[in-house]
Amino acid sequence: MSNTTQPARRLGTLAVGTCLAVAVTGATVSTSAQAAPMEQRASVQRLQAHLRPSGDPNGSGEAHLTLSKARHRVCANVEWKNIGTPNAAHIHRQSDGGIVVDLTGSVTGGSHCATGVSKTLIGRILGHPGRYYFNVHNAAHPAGAIQGKLRR
Repeated sequence: MSNTTQPARRLGTLAVGTCLAVAVTGATVSTSAQAAPMEQRASVQRLQAHLRPSGDPNGSGEAHLTLSKARHRVCANVEWKNIGTPNAAHIHRQSDGGIVVDLTGSVTGGSHCATGVSKTLIGRILGHPGRYYFNVHNAAHPAGAIQGKLRR
């Protein structure tokens, strides 16, 4: 696939278990958040990565991650531009490049969340985000077109 210029893409919107309940009494409207139990909400944390060229010299983007220990889940909302169509995305260890979380669906139109991720791994990522990076791959750059170190 060639390195064609494409408009920035935003794939999906991530919702983290919050809904609003509206009670109407007379002319008064009040709202209250009805969400997951307090311990689940407290364990949801966000990280991001500014994606720069790693294989494609013109590529760029952003990855916004939501990690939940309580739900054993890592989700990603990814934007990219100036790269060929992505076919994979992962969180990698900085030390050896090993894949620790597969988030391919976040760039291919599938699920934006990886489930079954251990609390230990999520804790390690949150404890030292700079030891991990997010990488977007495509056919022209199978080792990665754009990537960025995770940060708060």
